[in-house]
Amino acid sequence: MRLEGKNALVTGSSRGIGRAIALGLAKEGANVVINYHSHKESAEQIVGIIKSLGRRAIGVKADVGQMNGINKLVEEAWNFLGKIDTLVNNAGIVLASSFLKMTEDIWDRTLSVNLKGTFFCSQMVARRMIENKIKGKIINISSANAFQVEIDRSAYNASKGAMDAVTLSMAAEMGPYGINVNAISPGYIAGTDIGPKEFLENKAIRDEYLSKIPLGRLGTVDDCVGAVVFLASNEANYIQGHKIVIDGGLTIQQIGRIRT
Repeated sequence: MRLEGKNALVTGSSRGIGRAIALGLAKEGANVVINYHSHKESAEQIVGIIKSLGRRAIGVKADVGQMNGINKLVEEAWNFLGKIDTLVNNAGIVLASSFLKMTEDIWDRTLSVNLKGTFFCSQMVARRMIENKIKGKIINISSANAFQVEIDRSAYNASKGAMDAVTLSMAAEMGPYGINVNAISPGYIAGTDIGPKEFLENKAIRDEYLSKIPLGRLGTVDDCVGAVVFLASNEANYIQGHKIVIDGGLTIQQIGRIRT
C-alpha cells in the first residue's frame, strides 16, 4: 500500500468527491480525518467504513469558510492523528447566479469556502509540517471551471481560477521545505451535489455536453481518486505546482462533433 502509516485530512469529505478521496486514501493505508459541515450522518458512515479497513478515522464538524472553523478543524485533526502528512482541500460550494444578479452574500460565501478555506487550511497545516520537519503533500481540488467557464457561475469560476494561482504560489514557497503542492481539476462529475440536477435530467443538454467529451461519458467521483492517491504518494515527490485535469477530454475539444 502506497500510503501505509500516513495521516490525511480531507476537507468536505462526508459526500461526493471528498468522500471517495478519503476512502481511496484509506484503502492505500492512510488514517483519515473526515471534515463535514452539515451532514453528520454521512460523515459517521464513512468514518465507520474507514475504521473497518483497519485505519484510524474521526469526523470533525467545521465550516472552512470561517477562520474559527479552520482553526478548530486543523487543531482537532492534528491532535487526533498526531501529525498530518497529507491535506486535501476538497470543500467547495456552487451558488448559481448570473453576473448581473450576483449579490455580495453569494460572492463572499463562495470565495470564503472555496478560496479562503483552501488558503488558510493549507497555511495552518504547512506551518505545522515545517515545525515538525514533515515533508508533506497538499492537494487542492480545483475545477475545469478555472480555465473554461460556465455561465451563471462567475463566483465559482473566479474561486477556482484563484485556487490555481494560489496552488502555484504555495508550491513556489513550500518547495524549499520539501512540501509538495499540486491540484486536480475535475470536469463535470456525476454523483456530487455541485451542479444543477436538471442537467442530468435534460436529455438534450446532456447529449450536447457529452458530444464535447471525447471519452463519451460523464466522470464519476471514483475517477478523481487515483490522481489524488498518486499525488499523495512518494511516487509524486518531484512533482510541484501542477494540476491534473480529469475531464474525459472536455477541455481539449471545444467545438464538439461535426455532424454531416
